[in-house]
Amino acid sequence: MRQKFRGSVPGTRWRYPRPRADGNLNLSTDFNFDRPHATHLVETRQALLREILPACVQAQGLRTVLDAGCGVGYFSAFLRDMGFEVSAFDARSQNIEEARRRHPGIRFNIADMEDPALQKLGQFDLVLCFGLVYHLENPMRAFRNLRALTGKLLLVESVAIPEQKPALYLRDEPEIEDQGVHSFAAYPSEGALHKMAYRSGFPYVARFASLPDHEDFRSAFGRRRFRTMLAASMTPLGAPHFVPVEEPHNPPDPWMTDPTGVTKMFRRFGKFMEKPWQEKLTAMWRRYGPG
Repeated sequence: MRQKFRGSVPGTRWRYPRPRADGNLNLSTDFNFDRPHATHLVETRQALLREILPACVQAQGLRTVLDAGCGVGYFSAFLRDMGFEVSAFDARSQNIEEARRRHPGIRFNIADMEDPALQKLGQFDLVLCFGLVYHLENPMRAFRNLRALTGKLLLVESVAIPEQKPALYLRDEPEIEDQGVHSFAAYPSEGALHKMAYRSGFPYVARFASLPDHEDFRSAFGRRRFRTMLAASMTPLGAPHFVPVEEPHNPPDPWMTDPTGVTKMFRRFGKFMEKPWQEKLTAMWRRYGPG
């Protein structure tokens, strides 16, 4: 049954198309992927990929590609036209049906990014995951799947809070039948994306040296940058297209109310004084004794 809806993506100016008189979308002509804002976003991201992928192919010998969360196949067809051997998947059956209709010859699969069974698709030189991570309830599980699917290089594009503190922000999303599977998602900070990439098993993580020429990738008056991109690889990444990033450290103790640490020091001293004298002397000897 089709969901009725109105509204916009949280935090954006992208309005979803209004439903027909019966309250539903006609997906044969009204895919959100085909809306002007969406196609402009696709074009600017493809322009950047067209610039950087030849160097990646030369450096890492990329041949096979997986388009993760492919929608109706915009990037799948783009990568095929660049000469890659392309496979793709999406959790929405209607998206895959439309992608197969538009782009015969590409292997499209129905699969869920958070399902461990996804790993049965095999491993690919390059995995492209654009516009998907922020729609997920369990992005860390998705990153573990992405690591298993990636033979050499993973490229991720996502809505992200522009902060280095690794955090996930729980958000309600409108129920849109060709977008996220759930109406509830964990929006990552940029630091969270970097940390999840490292913790899923990638030894090298980098941000893009330049971002697409689109308003979502730059700050404006009263609005922070909305989207970001990262690369995760099994081999080193560097100039001119990538800038390596370190794994973010855990944030300070979120339960601490005294940023100076004085109260913590007094608590430790109080616990020390409660110990028997023999334990106190032993502890002091270990800390301050010779050797």
